[in-house]
Amino acid sequence: ISGNERVLQARLSDAKFFWDKNKKQNLVKLVSKLNGIVFYKELGTIYDKTQRVRQLSSLIADIVGSNKEDTEIAASICKADLVTDLVGEYPELQGVIGSYFALGQGFSPQISKAISDHYLPLGPNDKVPKEKISISVALADKLDTLIGFFGINVMPTSSKDPFALRRSALGIIRILIENKISISLKELINNGKNLYLSHNIRFTNHKLADDLINFFSDRFKHLLKDKIARLDVVDSVLSHNRIDDFYNLFLKITTITKCMKQTEG
Repeated sequence: ISGNERVLQARLSDAKFFWDKNKKQNLVKLVSKLNGIVFYKELGTIYDKTQRVRQLSSLIADIVGSNKEDTEIAASICKADLVTDLVGEYPELQGVIGSYFALGQGFSPQISKAISDHYLPLGPNDKVPKEKISISVALADKLDTLIGFFGINVMPTSSKDPFALRRSALGIIRILIENKISISLKELINNGKNLYLSHNIRFTNHKLADDLINFFSDRFKHLLKDKIARLDVVDSVLSHNRIDDFYNLFLKITTITKCMKQTEG
């Protein structure tokens, strides 16, 4: 017990030191330091990513009905805590720390919550963002990652997915379905692609939109399989409808599934 107490005391003492040091740092001023963190060698820095996420989340805000100005502010500072000593020492607290700093610096609870929530869901059974600003930033961040890696042909294989692209795609689908959002992913993908091009990043994958929509469809099938929807019903709906509005597809599949369980069905 005494040994564990000594280890914990030292760890908590370090955390307190970094907390006191970092909480006074202005999040907006920290954003420029993100230029020093590479997102991926062919996709620019984390600063570049936040600029794209800001613009893409603004488009999504129009669709989901979130406050556009607040959404852009949240997107601009959502990664700022990555350059703090506290997150450097405790990387699993990314977003959480930024959220507390934002509250302490006078940002609204909705903006502060979006900083921690934009990483959600972290796993297949994790909760999804529910606030409109959080939803907008979370969708934009995950879409930007998927568009970037698919654009340079860095895609998951059957055995490897080092950038958790499957998790990002499944997260987007769950956010849309669980928040009942009807949205054209293909349109957002094309907008996201144009944002990369405007930042002078060139893609080698000329079938980017089609490849990504097919990737989303595979994740969608996987999600429904877990919810015990018949594969023939899923395939039927996917083959007869536009396959980039996954909430609309989900409604049709669940409606047909209910019908099939009836005598008339």
